[in-house]
Amino acid sequence: MKKERYQLVILLIACIAIFSPNYAQYQLSPLAPQLISDFGLTSGEFAGIFSAPMIPAIFLSLVAGILVDKFGARRVLGVSLFISAAGIGLRLTANSYFALFSCMVLAGFSALFLNASGPKILGGWFPASSLGAAMGAFLAASTLGMALGMGATAMLPSVPSAYLISFGVSLLAFILWVVLMKSPPQPPEAGEQPQSPPIGQCLKVVLKNRTVWVVGLSLMFAMGGNVTLSSFLPSALGQRGFDSVAAGAISSSVMLGSLTGCLLSPVLASKLGTPRLFLFILGLIAGISTAYAWLAPQGVLLWSALFITGIAMGGLMPLLISLPIQLPEIGPLYAGTAGGLTGTLQLLGAVIIPSWIIVPLARDSMSELFLWGGICVLAAGFLAFLLPDLKKKKLLNNNN
Repeated sequence: MKKERYQLVILLIACIAIFSPNYAQYQLSPLAPQLISDFGLTSGEFAGIFSAPMIPAIFLSLVAGILVDKFGARRVLGVSLFISAAGIGLRLTANSYFALFSCMVLAGFSALFLNASGPKILGGWFPASSLGAAMGAFLAASTLGMALGMGATAMLPSVPSAYLISFGVSLLAFILWVVLMKSPPQPPEAGEQPQSPPIGQCLKVVLKNRTVWVVGLSLMFAMGGNVTLSSFLPSALGQRGFDSVAAGAISSSVMLGSLTGCLLSPVLASKLGTPRLFLFILGLIAGISTAYAWLAPQGVLLWSALFITGIAMGGLMPLLISLPIQLPEIGPLYAGTAGGLTGTLQLLGAVIIPSWIIVPLARDSMSELFLWGGICVLAAGFLAFLLPDLKKKKLLNNNN
């Protein structure tokens, strides 16, 4: 099969692979009342189980990227998908808080490696002109997993049936990866495929690269604002007088907007040809709407404002995440390590900024909470002006 056709196969496998752990994690949200009752959990213990898949990523993202650069994505990702499928399947046997918590930690391993190495996997198959769109589809699959996990699980007859479906999806992802995933073919002019770089070389090249740090900081601020919005929006709408069902339904418009933004922003950015300005515009829209969209009048205006917030917020991610691999000094060779570093900063922003910075600053005020969240996203937009012009950078490298 020609490379152009097999690109779609690779993208489909990657999308199923990233869909699986997110679907399994977000299934827990609608199952919360039953799980809390069955296991005798406190609210804090349930929150710990729900966030458990993020624990490997917080501590091991950089290590994951280095392993992918050293040993290859196909082999390393195959192992991580097996670990996740095992964790998701073992939830059927979990009969205590610790057992379920441990299963969810294992379930997060594939997301850890996929998020760190997604640009490297897709960058080997897709040219720079369409890499952003491929990354958009990849991230949209992640968001779709969250949306279906939250929205469709309540329709299932029991907790075991929900676990069985997510185990089937994770097993399918592992089998497809092992059977169909290939290394990208090397063009004739490329000569011999470069050897895997030493770990020290990976770290040296990535850690001294200014652009990778700027991308990581942008993702950190964007995720800080994003998590603040998604975590507190239902509560804020409840304070405005919406019941819990209506607040949850209205909040889902942000996720739908994010799904749309992941798919649309790479296409629009490629047509406009000015990614830095486009990133700033997205950050400006997302920042202002994070701060104020929740205050829009009830009805279509509120839905629309939050949907636009999601579009702008979701649109930032694929453009930022796909940028390091397009740098000549990073390329596919060091893309895994670069993805590990930016992924670490992104997750630190998701965990530290909302809980340890914004909440204390807001002092129980929802208006201040979302204002600080909006300022974080604005910071991500302003950092875009520190990113290089990739077209000029490539021209200079070609001339040299």
